[in-house]
Amino acid sequence: MRVAIVAHNLRVAGGLSVGKNVVSALGRVADEHDYLLILPGGVGYEDVPKPSRATCYFCRWRGGLAGQLFFEQWRLPRVVRRFKPDLVWGLGNFGLRRPGAPQAVLLQQAYFVYDPGEQVRPIWRSGLKVQVTKRRLRQSLPATQLVFCQTKTMSRRFAETFGYTGQLALLPNAVSHATETGNSDRPAIFEGLQGKFALLCLTRYYLHKNLEILLDVFRRHHSELGNVALLVTFASEQHPRAHRFLAQLHDSVLENHIINVGPVEQADLAGYLTHCDALLLPTVLESFSGTYLEAMQFGLPILTSDLDFARDICGQAAVYFDPYRTASIRDAILSVKDSQAKRAELVEAGRQQFESFVKDWDSIVYDAVQKLESIVQSADERGHRR
Repeated sequence: MRVAIVAHNLRVAGGLSVGKNVVSALGRVADEHDYLLILPGGVGYEDVPKPSRATCYFCRWRGGLAGQLFFEQWRLPRVVRRFKPDLVWGLGNFGLRRPGAPQAVLLQQAYFVYDPGEQVRPIWRSGLKVQVTKRRLRQSLPATQLVFCQTKTMSRRFAETFGYTGQLALLPNAVSHATETGNSDRPAIFEGLQGKFALLCLTRYYLHKNLEILLDVFRRHHSELGNVALLVTFASEQHPRAHRFLAQLHDSVLENHIINVGPVEQADLAGYLTHCDALLLPTVLESFSGTYLEAMQFGLPILTSDLDFARDICGQAAVYFDPYRTASIRDAILSVKDSQAKRAELVEAGRQQFESFVKDWDSIVYDAVQKLESIVQSADERGHRR
């Protein structure tokens, strides 16, 4: 089978992680196929192990969004067509309008399926990039036989939003091997915490992570949270508002509570997950946050937003709060900080959730390839031709 993998727009954060792990696993579980891997250059895919019969097309474009749109509209279809695939698999939220073969799409973009009206404090960007990608997905669906979603919640929301009646399948996240085998030594930052209850907010800066609420939590409730420290993990260049957030940490109140350790390398993540006391994520929008799984794996209690995507993944392994109310977040923190029994209960629930929910990347990709082979076989039986 000749498979064209379209992953040129999986360049950062969770999308980049999924792209790298899928490409790597294909070489271990489905090496018998021929692949065209359309990947972004300069973000680490060059070093990822690949299938033995893979041809790589590393793409870079100039002109920002305009350059990307030109590539997707004109260059990308030609590159795929020359390969003459038996299957096109779009890993980056959309496929081709005329793929010339059976097609599958992996949906990871939660912005596409959540109604802005559902949010009390809208964080929605009506930016051109999101709108154009969503339109490309909608245009490609008539030529798409299978859509992978990362959770049951995303599958349900996708079907409702797009009126999709075709095949749906789950392709969840997994914990990266680098996290499992990383350095678990105690990071130096903990020396200065003086025994405080250490919360970890593990994320890049995105608007939907709702990070500004954390500033309000510690400003309004700093006396009640006097023995609590929060570690955040992003850089000022990740978003125009990230610099503004970090500048506020010099405030005399906040500097005693919130510490930015900067982006944490995957190999060093185990040290933070091992030595923090709980994970705190006030996010209001996710497809599948692998951070929840990492916390469960390392026995870290989870404090997160009382929203459907979080409950889908965490189940009983989290304390849920209203992500728009500082008092609700304060109460969640104190309920875990002040009760060792509660922490133990969450850790045990997380262990069970992790074991029942998670597969490794090889198993996930193997199952996906079986479904891809099935739609190609069905197309052949119907006499599908390019």
